[in-house]
Amino acid sequence: MNLATLRKLIFEKNLPAMLRLDGQARHLYRSAFATSAGASGVLALLARGPSRADAIASHMGLDAGQLPAVEAWLECGVKAGELARRDGRYRLRGRLSRMLADGGNATLGALFEEVSRYHYDAILQAPQRLRSAQRYTLADQDGVLIARASRILEPLVEEAVDWAFAALPASNASVLEVGCGAGHYLGYMLSRRPGLRLVALDFQQEVADAARQVLAMSGWSGADVAVEHADILAFDTTERFDLVTLHNNIYYFGGERRAALLRKVRSLLKPRGRLLLTTSCRGGSAAIAALHLWWKLSEVTDGLPERGAMRQMLREHGFDAVEDKRVLPGESYFAFLAGSA
Repeated sequence: MNLATLRKLIFEKNLPAMLRLDGQARHLYRSAFATSAGASGVLALLARGPSRADAIASHMGLDAGQLPAVEAWLECGVKAGELARRDGRYRLRGRLSRMLADGGNATLGALFEEVSRYHYDAILQAPQRLRSAQRYTLADQDGVLIARASRILEPLVEEAVDWAFAALPASNASVLEVGCGAGHYLGYMLSRRPGLRLVALDFQQEVADAARQVLAMSGWSGADVAVEHADILAFDTTERFDLVTLHNNIYYFGGERRAALLRKVRSLLKPRGRLLLTTSCRGGSAAIAALHLWWKLSEVTDGLPERGAMRQMLREHGFDAVEDKRVLPGESYFAFLAGSA
């Protein structure tokens, strides 16, 4: 490069700013590659040892004709610093990929994938989606991934469950969980209260199936908990429950459906029964702002609730003695406990 070219780059093309942006771009490349490599199982494969491109393609279920594109994809990982290549074999190199490949970080990996696939897309696509009125739908989500990522909240929800359990009857208590996710909270409640009558619903078939598998692997059977694929608004039962739980899903319901949900839950409670609702509320971190944006861009449109508005809505739909508490200091994540007379 001669001096004239260098001068043009510095003074006409703002080379210093370009170099700073290059550093930011590398973060995007690293994140994109690590996310896709984790989701496709390639990070787990390479965690077991170096592999050639053809073995990686085979592991991904791809044929030989797709090998050149696989090599181009792997080259992105190399140039971003997440992979290294030696003697035709690829191995993990970057800190991000090594962390996501660690089996003990499965929940963090799912959370990172959720951020990359949904939060980032919502921020990037918001202007275009608003102009085109193209709304996200539930079909745009991987329900199993969301359930896995939500496990990061387990200690917070467990604390909320303990709070609600303090008022449960000493014996013959019954609980309905609406939106069972990965099934972890079902197992937790059963371990906390042996003999509990527990029913769980999930709107997505694959999520309900995954919850059954998790419970079976943990030693719980259908005699301990009934997991059903059902829409709570269409759920037909004569049974009444001491406690109904709604964890991290109130924002799946918007407008009249949110009001109908609370009325439905109220009708399923025994006298003096309670609703336990845990949710992120507006006004938190960047992650919560992005989650709120995704739902505002969805068919639901309401987004995350506001803390005060959630309390008021519970009262308007038949609940009294509404309490709430922030279960994550410094963040807008709350548990609401609402009774029925």
